[in-house]
Amino acid sequence: MPRPRLPVGTHGEIRCYRLPNGKHRAITNYRDYDGVLRPVERVGTSETNAKNNLRAALRDRARAVAGEEVTDRTKISAVAAMWLRELDESSKALRTKRTYRESWERDLVEAVGELTVRELTVATAERVLRAIRDRAGVGSAKHAKVVLTAIMGMAVRYDAVDSNPLREVGALGASRKSRKAPKKLTEITWDEYLRLRGFLAASVVGERFDLVDLVDVLAATGARIGELLALDWTRVDTTARTLKLEGTVIREAGVGLFVQRHTKLSAGMRTIKVPGWAAEVFAKRRPQTPAEWVFPSSTGSLRDPDNTRKGLRRALSGSEWEGLHPHAVRHLVATRLDEAGLSAREIADYLGHAQVSMTQDVYMNRRTVGLAAAEALEGLGPAK
Repeated sequence: MPRPRLPVGTHGEIRCYRLPNGKHRAITNYRDYDGVLRPVERVGTSETNAKNNLRAALRDRARAVAGEEVTDRTKISAVAAMWLRELDESSKALRTKRTYRESWERDLVEAVGELTVRELTVATAERVLRAIRDRAGVGSAKHAKVVLTAIMGMAVRYDAVDSNPLREVGALGASRKSRKAPKKLTEITWDEYLRLRGFLAASVVGERFDLVDLVDVLAATGARIGELLALDWTRVDTTARTLKLEGTVIREAGVGLFVQRHTKLSAGMRTIKVPGWAAEVFAKRRPQTPAEWVFPSSTGSLRDPDNTRKGLRRALSGSEWEGLHPHAVRHLVATRLDEAGLSAREIADYLGHAQVSMTQDVYMNRRTVGLAAAEALEGLGPAK
């Protein structure tokens, strides 16, 4: 009867021989994680020393398979380089790619880059992330956690470790930084919105930054601010009352502002029908806006989303809407459509969400949507 094969990751009997120079050699056969049986040996000053050296080598050999790119002895910086290449080749938005790369380079490379995969324990990861939190804030720590989770996830995929230690890291909690967090308003009611519109219409800053029409269209579409700023006149049909939202404005180092020819999510590539009062806003702006863009900068060029948010914060500083985030209007639209009885599918289509189910997202063609949505938003039109 043939001798049974060694299980993967185990070794046979350790044999020891005395060498002519007086030292001892310990040797055994080890079945690697590719299924190949290989001899492994170590030398020591005594038989015991040689066997101990061999046992240490066998322990360190865990998952070290010939030809693999990642083992438990690979440096985190090497795994990060592989993950960043994969990230660059992915379909994620350019802004997301930039955010993750900056998080690695700014907060993580010095903290964990020289550690090996097996040295990044739960306790080590938690200390690093809490240090980032206390130095740079909770937001930076959360980004760092996402990046480090993905890097260690790649190590798991290569069988360098059994589990991802980042999965066991506790909540990051509040930052110990003493600076006061800025006020942030992420939800408003319809009545508050109508008062907000009146406030902006009477504001010198609101007029200077062209915020009244912008906020009106945000309330009519629930679009992301970058999607609206990427809107050019070829994608607006005031007669049919439709908009094609097919890109977003981003800034990239060394390139500047440009329109990324896809939205944040694939579901965001959509044509929607807007309420009549919103179509009137576009019809009014068309002869007044010779630029290519519906909402251009003061010089007629592509408008920066960050500068637009800053302008909104400046216009609302000291008011009851101080700290308003443009996404508050997006949430407001979703609430209004829900209250009007639209289905989750209709709301997801109107807002460009990647839901409701995988079947619908992958297999259903997205046609012009929002007929019921436009009707539900008709009552939001500014008083004439």
